[in-house]
Amino acid sequence: MSNPVVRIRGLSKSFPGRRSFWGRPVSDIVALRPTDLDIGRGETVGLVGESGCGKTTLGRCIVRGIEPSSGEIWVDDDAGGCTDFARLSGARLKHARRELQMIFQDPFSSLDPRMTVYDIIKEPIVIQDHPPADEVQRRVFEITEKVGLNKGHLRRYPHAFSGGQRQRIGIARALVVKPRVVVSDEAVSALDVSVQSQILNLMDDLKKDLDLSYLFISHDLSVVRYVADRIAVMYLGRIVESASNDKLFRSPRHPYTEALLSAIPDPDPRRVGRRIVLGGEVPNPARPPAGCPFHPRCRYAVERCRQEEPESVPIDDEHLVSCHRAGELQLRGVRCDESLPAST
Repeated sequence: MSNPVVRIRGLSKSFPGRRSFWGRPVSDIVALRPTDLDIGRGETVGLVGESGCGKTTLGRCIVRGIEPSSGEIWVDDDAGGCTDFARLSGARLKHARRELQMIFQDPFSSLDPRMTVYDIIKEPIVIQDHPPADEVQRRVFEITEKVGLNKGHLRRYPHAFSGGQRQRIGIARALVVKPRVVVSDEAVSALDVSVQSQILNLMDDLKKDLDLSYLFISHDLSVVRYVADRIAVMYLGRIVESASNDKLFRSPRHPYTEALLSAIPDPDPRRVGRRIVLGGEVPNPARPPAGCPFHPRCRYAVERCRQEEPESVPIDDEHLVSCHRAGELQLRGVRCDESLPAST
C-alpha cells in the first residue's frame, strides 16, 4: 500500500438503546466497534458487508457527518503533517472538512430541489473559501466539465435530470473543494445497471486526474471487485477481513467472506449450487453474541469460537483476518477469470 493519506484508529460509534421507566438509557447499540483502517494515497478501498453491518456508520463518522464515540482519524495536511480530524471543532473543523468529502447513495434526495445545479455545486466553495464571484464561476465550470455535464445544465433544477446525471452533480459538489479523500456511500446502487459502469469509470478517471483516494462502500461485491485496490469486509460493526482485491477473491480466510463471494452471480450455468446460505439472522447489535460475533451463523464454528472473540491477525503482508481457524480452513474463493456482470 502507498503512504496512507488517512489512518483510522479505534473508531467506534454507539447509539442510545433501551431506556428505563424514567427515560434514562440503560443500554447502548454499538453500531461500530473499535475499527482500524488505512486509506493510501491514490487508493480505492472497498468496504463490503450486509445491510446494517455498520458500513455507512463508519463512512459518516470519517467525514464527521455523525460524531464518533471514540477513536482517531489522522489526515495528512498540506504542510506534510497529520491532523486528528476527530478532535477538531469550530473553525478548524470547518476548514478541514474540505479534505474529506462524501458522495451519497440517493442522487434524488441528496440534492436540494429548490436550488439550481450552479448553486448546488458552488455552495461548498462559498462556505469554505469565500472567493470572488469570477473564481467561483471558474471552478464550477471546471468541475462541471470534468464530470461530463455542460454549462447549459447549470441553470436547471435537479428534477430535470436523470439519476445518472444527478449523481454526476453530486460528484461535482463533492469534488469542487478539491478533497484528498472521498467517501462513496453506495454511489451506484440506486442507478440503472446501464448507467452504473459510466459512473464507475468516471470516478476512476477523476481519481487519476485529481489524485483522489476513495473509500467505496457497497453491498455489491461485483462492483467492488471492479473498482477497489483493497477490500475490507465488515460484519456486525467490525472489520473481519481485509486484503488486496486479488487475494481476497482468490483466497478468502474468513467464513463470512467465503459466503459473500459465493453469492456473486455466476455467468456459467454449469456451475450451480455454489451459494452458501447462512443460517439464522444477523445478531442484534444491542445484544451481540459472546465470543466471535459470526459464530451463530458459521458452519465452521468450534467451542473456542463461542467463548473467545478473535483478534485481527496478519496472514501475510496486508492480509488481516479475525478468525480463530484462519490458519487451518481451506475456503472457496472466486476465480479471477470469471467474468463480471454486464453492469461493469
